[in-house]
Amino acid sequence: MEFYNEIFTKAGFLIPPYITNQDLNNIANVLKKKEALEIEDYLKHIYSEQNLASMVRGLYPDVPYINEYKDIISESIEAHFIGLDHIAVAGLMPVIEGVGMKLVDVWGIERERSTSNRKGVIALFSELAEKCKEHVITNNLGNVKAITASIDVFEYFLKNNFYVRSSSYKHSDKTNRHGISHGSYNDNDYGIPLNFYKTIGAVDFLCFIISLREPISFFAPSRTDESRQLAKLYQLCSVYSRLRGHF
Repeated sequence: MEFYNEIFTKAGFLIPPYITNQDLNNIANVLKKKEALEIEDYLKHIYSEQNLASMVRGLYPDVPYINEYKDIISESIEAHFIGLDHIAVAGLMPVIEGVGMKLVDVWGIERERSTSNRKGVIALFSELAEKCKEHVITNNLGNVKAITASIDVFEYFLKNNFYVRSSSYKHSDKTNRHGISHGSYNDNDYGIPLNFYKTIGAVDFLCFIISLREPISFFAPSRTDESRQLAKLYQLCSVYSRLRGHF
């Protein structure tokens, strides 16, 4: 996993949960060539209409804390398929912080320092990551080394990319909460599918973290008749997105 850690952190990525080892290898190989923007073509099939429809119908409504934002997540995914990635990403970003802070409380992390100063979001997420790793190790959950390594990458992504000062963000895609939420970035700075893939990946990783203590599956949900119907809607949205490109 150290091989993956180095590749993903250097590229400003987190390790997506709910994917196969083959997908993980393929993503790593593209990132190793420093073709971060070209990874969009590969991630498109991971975050396909069918796969995201399965998550919307079979995962997000069932995951504690995530389910409080299921409509926001669903609308953001629909916006992505319509081609409105500025809106999709801006919709998802508060979900990450909202769910994250709920988990901080659930895992018993103090929000204030001994000096009565409130901790910043980066410090809180870092403490949450440490708590999660301790829980995995203590309870010998799954592939301990792989899970703890992926948590390390998630923490690094939040600390050095997602929540870093917008002026310090070093990757061309600009998937940065401060730059987007505070209006430092304009139309041309972000709004590409890669922004969405990174942000929905963070939402999915929070689902995975929640599954460490809750009675829900570690694995991606199966496709159902209901998810297939939703996938058809997403496919129509994708057609509309291509039509929008002509105007």
